[in-house]
Amino acid sequence: MDNAVVLFLLRAIHVVGGVLWVGGVVTVNLFLIPASEAVGPPAQPMMQFIMGRRKLPVYLMVLGILTTLAGLLLMMRNVSLTDGAWARSPMGIGISIGAAAAILALIVGMTVSAPAARRMSGPPTPGAAPLTDEQRAALMRRVTLGSRAAFVLLTIAALLMATARYY
Repeated sequence: MDNAVVLFLLRAIHVVGGVLWVGGVVTVNLFLIPASEAVGPPAQPMMQFIMGRRKLPVYLMVLGILTTLAGLLLMMRNVSLTDGAWARSPMGIGISIGAAAAILALIVGMTVSAPAARRMSGPPTPGAAPLTDEQRAALMRRVTLGSRAAFVLLTIAALLMATARYY
C-alpha cells in the first residue's frame, strides 16, 4: 500500500469525507434540530424532505463509512510499516482513541439516528396508520439524542486526530 496514488486517495477520502461528515452532523445539531424544535409541527414537511427525499441520513452514513474505512487502512499502513511501534507512540495512541470515538459515532448514527429519521420521514407502510404526533415526537427525541451523541463523539475524534502529532 505504499503506492503514492493509493495513499493520496486514502488521505483525500479520509480528510474530505471527515470534513463533510462532521460538517453535516454539526449542521443537523446546531441548525436543523433547533429550527425544527422552534417551529414545531409545521417544520415536519421540511424535515421529511431533508431526511426522506434528500436522504441526509444516508449521505451522512456513507460519508462516515468511507471516512472510517480509509482511516483504518491508513492506520494499518502505519502499524505495518513500523512493526507496531506507531500504534504505541503518543501520536498513534491519540489517533487510535480518535478513531474509536469516530467508530462509536458511526455506530450511534447507524443504530439510533438513521432508523428513527427513516421511520419519521418516510411514508408509512401501505395500509399502516400514519404516525401520531406522540410517535413523531418520540422519534424526533431519538434523532436528537443520537445526533447529539454523534456530535460529541465526532468533536472528540476531530480534536484528537488534528492534534495527535503534537503529543
